[in-house]
Amino acid sequence: MEVIESAHHTAHPPIRLGGFLTGAFLTQVVDSTLHLAQPLLLAKLSGSLGGAAFFSAFDTGIHMFGTYIGGWPTERFGARRVLVIATFLRAVALAGLPIAMAGGFLTVIWAMSCYTLEALIRGFVDSSVHTVPLELARHRADQLDRINSRYEFTFEFGGVAGPLMLGGMMIWSDKIIPHIIIPIGFVLSSAAYLFVPERTGAAVKSQGVSQSSHGKSHGGTWTGIKYILTKHPLLIICIGLMSFNIYPLRKLLSAFFAKGLLHKSASVGQIGAAFALGGVVGALIYARTKHHDSGYKWVALGAIGTFILAVGWLPANLWVMTAVVFVFAVTNACARLTLTRKRQELTPMDHAGGVTAASQFAVNGVSVGIKALVGTAFSAGLGAFGAFAVVGGILALMGAGQLVLARYMPKLREASHAHS
Repeated sequence: MEVIESAHHTAHPPIRLGGFLTGAFLTQVVDSTLHLAQPLLLAKLSGSLGGAAFFSAFDTGIHMFGTYIGGWPTERFGARRVLVIATFLRAVALAGLPIAMAGGFLTVIWAMSCYTLEALIRGFVDSSVHTVPLELARHRADQLDRINSRYEFTFEFGGVAGPLMLGGMMIWSDKIIPHIIIPIGFVLSSAAYLFVPERTGAAVKSQGVSQSSHGKSHGGTWTGIKYILTKHPLLIICIGLMSFNIYPLRKLLSAFFAKGLLHKSASVGQIGAAFALGGVVGALIYARTKHHDSGYKWVALGAIGTFILAVGWLPANLWVMTAVVFVFAVTNACARLTLTRKRQELTPMDHAGGVTAASQFAVNGVSVGIKALVGTAFSAGLGAFGAFAVVGGILALMGAGQLVLARYMPKLREASHAHS
């Protein structure tokens, strides 16, 4: 029987998070610029918006694959080391763009090659950055909450600051400047991650004992998948995290609502900012509250937020939609933070990288599915209202599933306590 560490270790001092949070902020700032610059550059080089959109879906698929294969090195070498190296390699991959621009040999094939390589490396970052909290805090609930909520706050704040600071630069500065700034940002982020504390000697020793007792070491994502499938509480939590991964709709719904229902494309920034600000507020609320119960209230609130988003477009009013997406983002962030901590508590250290990579792989799969469903709805000739009705129906079904999960949370807590 596996021994999960107690969630209450008050003797340990707070973990230093300056390097981790600085790196996360810098990454998100340049990520925001990257996701703005990529479709614009590809559309210009190829002359096709449709081609740029197709490559975006392909890019997500490559990212998923990178997340999957990133589980093994994360377990083998440690999340911190993989995070530092992979973030630096993102800079190397994207440095090919300004070099080609300056040399006058930039083509659509060259650009797609650079972006494809970067997407693969980004998957390694995804696996490692979500494993770092578990490596640092192990199963100390208070520390997990502290790290997760501060990471979420930093991530969302970077999502607000990135477009504001660098999006304007794409308009007012020389066209090559943003493509120079993006790899520089990743280099700085990689340097910041060097200040993430190393795994303690006791933690490594404990992990080694646990691995030897199971006869397995560094099994990677496939081993993580098999472990999740054999542990019912962990499986339910991972499915719950998948159901709350509705954030890929942030950009799509903002753009389609502004253009299709309001016929005012300029409103997209206000709606998108409301999504990100809601995430910031949600992270702050979660950080300032106590979390000693099963978490069912947070998950139930997250489900209510999903229902609100499902119908919030009906008035076709900018201010109503702005308020709706803000409320949704607040409740969604709290629910995701709750489920993330539950997943971490149920993950043994010898499967930290594999389980985290497997969960993120599944979450990214939902992202691909959501993009495909929304794209299909808006391509079916139903009109903007009809397409939003289809999307709203899908969200309502997801909300119903989330409510079922909320009712099940107390039972999951009992099962996890019995298991430990």
